[in-house]
Amino acid sequence: MVSAPVGRHVVVVGAGIVGASVAYHAARAGASVTLVDAERPGAGVTADSFAWIGASGVRTGPAAGVRATATEEYRRVEAELPGLPVIWSGSLSWRAEGGAPEAGPGQEIVDAATVMTLEPNLRKPPEWAIWAPGDGAVDSVGVTERLVAGARDHGARVYLNTKVTAVRRDAAGQVAGVETAGGPLAGTTVVLAAGVATAALGAPLGVRVPVEPSPSPLFRFRAPAALVRTVVNTQDFDLRQVAADRLIAAADSPDRTLAAVRSTFRGAENVELLSTRLGVRPMPADGEPIVGPVADVPGLYLAVMHSAVTLAPAMGRLIARELVDGIVEPTLSGCRPDRF
Repeated sequence: MVSAPVGRHVVVVGAGIVGASVAYHAARAGASVTLVDAERPGAGVTADSFAWIGASGVRTGPAAGVRATATEEYRRVEAELPGLPVIWSGSLSWRAEGGAPEAGPGQEIVDAATVMTLEPNLRKPPEWAIWAPGDGAVDSVGVTERLVAGARDHGARVYLNTKVTAVRRDAAGQVAGVETAGGPLAGTTVVLAAGVATAALGAPLGVRVPVEPSPSPLFRFRAPAALVRTVVNTQDFDLRQVAADRLIAAADSPDRTLAAVRSTFRGAENVELLSTRLGVRPMPADGEPIVGPVADVPGLYLAVMHSAVTLAPAMGRLIARELVDGIVEPTLSGCRPDRF
């Protein structure tokens, strides 16, 4: 694998949660950073994330080690950026059928009586569930905004409502910055963290980024206060309370989800659907993050992934180490663009 470019001046394209994290960590590490986005921080698919933070049930694959550190990395950033909008509620997961599930790291199997102490409004608790007390959830846009503010505090320049139209190269083929609708921005390293738009920015450089749009439905409901206490994961929905009178759910159908919420929780008879959103997640061809330098374009670095909200703090820290310190992170070895 080609070595990561050591960035004297890093331009990060995309102020979603991944780009914001890269900008924050690189600026904090001492790099000169420019962050640029066509909209405001977190305005893309970041805003449509269910934003459950925990050690993923996916325990294998190239990014498994990074996923396993998700809560630890969020707690680190929470300590660095006081007021980060994160709630450590824990999560409960179960399915309608089957015996006792298998617990992973940071999880435990709990019985129906324990489930009722955690979610007292359930009509019929499952016989068994997986309880992950260290899990939590975040306001994904709020976290992104806080990371951008943190990057600014460390000297980063931020250009919002500024569309990047191309990556610039000098006569030797080295990355020299980006072209934007408002003019050029110089840089010796460009990080493409633009979600599904990353492929279009890479194409004119001859760089194939195998990422496809994947729908990300998110539903909002009006609901009684404290109806749901934890992050709840069932075969019907991922569900959590985000305000005194608001729930959000990640699921396939708003009508089926509404019916499932009403049938699952006591006191949910008057829960009302308020809105539906359909985000577009970047889904790499093999489902794993695409992170690292591009051999044929010196100075270009890719950072595009599914589960971006979960992975952002860890990925931002690891990527910054590569960009600023020139360290090749072994944790990212299975995520490199040259695997395709």
